[in-house]
Amino acid sequence: MIATALNKFEWQKLPLTKREALRMLIAGTAWGIAMSAGLAGITFWNCGMICQHDLVVTTTLSVAAGILAIGPLAAYGRR
Repeated sequence: MIATALNKFEWQKLPLTKREALRMLIAGTAWGIAMSAGLAGITFWNCGMICQHDLVVTTTLSVAAGILAIGPLAAYGRR
């Protein structure tokens, strides 16, 4: 159902300007860093230490998810 809705959506009506792209990257990156800091805090609270590999993977995935999920909301939130 989601794929059908996305295929019918007219993407040409939403041009991405440089300012919106920058807003999308900044908001998504900030959300990802905040989320990874929270998850690192939970890991430290539970285990007493933080593995560097876990921190790198968590930060990378959180920033990517932030850019893809929160970024469009920040870019097109005023429309």
